[in-house]
Amino acid sequence: MNQLSKLQHTFQDCVLKSDAHGVNTWVSASGRAVPEIQLSIYSYAYSARLKEVLANDFPAVLMALGEDQFNQLTDDYIEAHPSHYFSLRDFGCQLPEFIAKLIPDQENYKNMYWLHELAMFEWMLGQAFDATDTKLFTEQNMATIPPESWPELKFNLHPSVFRLDFKWNTPELWKALTSDHPGHVSAMKDTRSWLIWRHQLTTRFRSLQSDEQLAFDKLLEGASFNEICESLTILMSEDEIPLRVATLLKGWITHELISGIQQNS
Repeated sequence: MNQLSKLQHTFQDCVLKSDAHGVNTWVSASGRAVPEIQLSIYSYAYSARLKEVLANDFPAVLMALGEDQFNQLTDDYIEAHPSHYFSLRDFGCQLPEFIAKLIPDQENYKNMYWLHELAMFEWMLGQAFDATDTKLFTEQNMATIPPESWPELKFNLHPSVFRLDFKWNTPELWKALTSDHPGHVSAMKDTRSWLIWRHQLTTRFRSLQSDEQLAFDKLLEGASFNEICESLTILMSEDEIPLRVATLLKGWITHELISGIQQNS
């Protein structure tokens, strides 16, 4: 390792580790501040910027915990997961799982079992908003498909589409905590499946009924139109299924969830 590399690694350690300053003879003492203060400015700025990013990405978690506890959470997260990303947009990706591990072990998070879901919900909303844009499949495109092709037809989802399962009233909590006039809402058990996606420039979410959940999960698995129909035989009569699946598909296309199709050549 050459001298420049050694200097760069030493500086990085000083920024990332509060106890790594040691002897700072390599820092100029001729400036306006002593070496320790010069280094502390960089160390503080690094931490403050990352905490700002997390506050922007997880506003509901911040509101739920309060500023002091959120600051402690972000300090712990930054220490456990220093940023290794070129884009700060990715820095918070491990926070939901980090919170999940804290809940059973720390008194400050006692009985906050819903907090992991809240963080995950916020993260996926951001992922949906930032997802790559792509050409959409439209009702006009659907009208051009010959009837004989439908049984084996498969569908591609837009990159912004995500499917989540929650055990708590997580979206309700999020709406209450991020409202311009935050109201009180209690965490309650509420097992439901949810869709998150971007419609035009707005991130949207909604719950799924049992038949739509089953059909959508088959679509996620890469099932054909015929296989999706077959999956619903446990919920409704065979006569009802084709119209129901066609109605679901039209809704998915209208709400910009479908980006393309796969047809057997």
